[in-house]
This record gives sequence, C-alpha cells and structure tokens, in this order.
Amino acid sequence: MKNSGLVIRRVRKIKRGGHHGGAWKIALADFALAMMAFFLVLWIINVASPEELAAIEGYFNDPKGMSTAGYSNKPIDLGGSPAKSVEQKLDLDLPEPGSTSELTDETEMRLGNDGEELERMNAMMEEELQNIEFFQSEDNNMRIEITPEGVRITLLDDPDKPMFESGSSQLVPDMETTLVSMASVFAKTDNPIVVTGHTDATAFQGSDFEDNWDLSSARANAAKVALLEGGLNPGRVAQVIGLADTVPYNRWDPASSENRRITLTLLTDEAYRRLLSQNRRRFGGEPVELAPGLTPEGVF
Repeated sequence: MKNSGLVIRRVRKIKRGGHHGGAWKIALADFALAMMAFFLVLWIINVASPEELAAIEGYFNDPKGMSTAGYSNKPIDLGGSPAKSVEQKLDLDLPEPGSTSELTDETEMRLGNDGEELERMNAMMEEELQNIEFFQSEDNNMRIEITPEGVRITLLDDPDKPMFESGSSQLVPDMETTLVSMASVFAKTDNPIVVTGHTDATAFQGSDFEDNWDLSSARANAAKVALLEGGLNPGRVAQVIGLADTVPYNRWDPASSENRRITLTLLTDEAYRRLLSQNRRRFGGEPVELAPGLTPEGVF
C-alpha cells in the first residue's frame, strides 16, 4: 500500500422502486366485493317474485314510509318482531284472481249432479243479483264465479265507493242495503254459505283493532250480520272467517284495493261435507276409551 496512491471508491446509488405495501390488495378486494354484490343483485332480480320486487323497490324509494314494502324501516330488525313476508300465504287452492273460468267438466266440479247444479245456481245468481240497484252500474265491483267449492260471489272494494268505513268494520249504508237485499236472493237456494273477509297488505293503523286479522274477521262478521238482518236463515251460515292479506285477489299488487273484499261462497253438498269433516278433525274432540284400571291419580 505504500507504493500505491490513494484509492477513492465511488459508489453510484441507483434509485429503484421502493416497497409499495398492501394497498393494492385492499383495492383488489374492494373490486371483487363490488363485483360479487353486483352479480348478487342481478341474481335476486332474476329469481324474485313480483311481490318481492315491489317490496324491494318500495324500501329504496321510501325506507321510512309505508310504501309498497310497508313492514319495517330497517333492513335488519333487532327489535324482536319478525317482518311479514308477502310470500307466506295460505294455500287454499284458490283459482287465479279475476280469471276463473266456468268449469264444464262434471268430474272437476265434484261427483253427482253438482256440475249441473252449479251451472244452474250460477245463472240464477247472475240474473237475480242484476236486479239489485247497486249492481246495475257498469263499473260495479261484483264478481260471480264457479269454483270447485261452489258459486263464489266476490264484493271488491272501490276507493271511490268503499264498502266499509276506513279502518273500521262499519258497513257504509249502500253496502249494508246491498247485503240485506242479497239475503232474499240467497233464500231461493238452500246451499250453506261461507262468509270471508279480506284486507290488502298495508299494515293496519288504528286503535279499534290489533291488526288486519282482527279487521278482516270483524268485517266478515259484519257482512254476516247484514245477511241475517235481510232474512237469511242462521242455519245456512257454515263458516265466517277473516284471512287478512293471506289470499290476495290481485297477487301482483298486494296493496291493491281489490284485495279488500268480502266473499260469499254457496257451497256444494260435497264441499260442505268436506268442510265439516275437516273442522271435526282439526277442532273437534275424538272419543277416547280409557283402560278400565286407569285413574287420574295414576296419571298425575
């Protein structure tokens, strides 16, 4: 080293790309999540029923209002009260609303002479009810249809001419007069009658009733009372029930005024026997034979 001169070493530093961290991973995850949510929405739109689509649309249009969803203003209800679903309906094997065709096959309409009897009774009802002043206008809301259970007369509500006072079971005078007049028409037959009350899917708001179940039941009973006042034999009444919004007449619009209705069904003999049998099985007490030596002390 003594014979060599001073050695100066120069190091040239080249700036290269530094460490970028994990920010790109977060961005990629966000993008993947957004794509998954997008395709999930497309799938829901494709498989959802019209009622579900109406409920979803109603929530996003008015999250805190009644809208067409009408059940909860929270996507996740932590208050302990489950939201209603328009899909959870009672399956009563009813025909499509407003599209019941007149059955001509006697086998479909039950055995025996019920087919001819239904045709005759349906024609008689149409002729007699047309004489009632309420039904003479062209925009009446009465439907007479032949169903597997019998002849069904449906009285649909009209926002301009309602059947009941708003949120009440009190019949308006015109509808009460109509039902009283219909009793004289029903007196020309001896078929048992089922009276059913229905509401739309709008949640009930008021103090007189707890919910739509109470309201529909009270309205069905009010219709029954009007028929009895018109002279209908009480023994002809086979059943009076309220179904709330579980069987909508207009299935595409659960909030439609058509769903607020009273139905009067004149049952065939076979349908009446089947109804009695079902009621006995569901609500009646079956006789039970106890063992001779069995005592209450031995059971309890």
